[in-house]
Amino acid sequence: MSTEIEEKIFTYIATLEKTNEALVNTLKECVKLLTEFTPSVPDPYGWQEMLDTFQETIKVREMIVGEKTMH
Repeated sequence: MSTEIEEKIFTYIATLEKTNEALVNTLKECVKLLTEFTPSVPDPYGWQEMLDTFQETIKVREMIVGEKTMH
């Protein structure tokens, strides 16, 4: 594989990682805001399930980032 193609692939991957990081940071802020509405929602169980799913998504991303920095 040529160096130029490798550079483009690495640039593409880096861009995807930055985009993913920005999306996860936005999700974290959304979870903070949505958590404030928990006392007033009509379906507390469903609401909490949604928040838990978001938290799990955030945890997975942080675990992946942690694994990458350990190598």
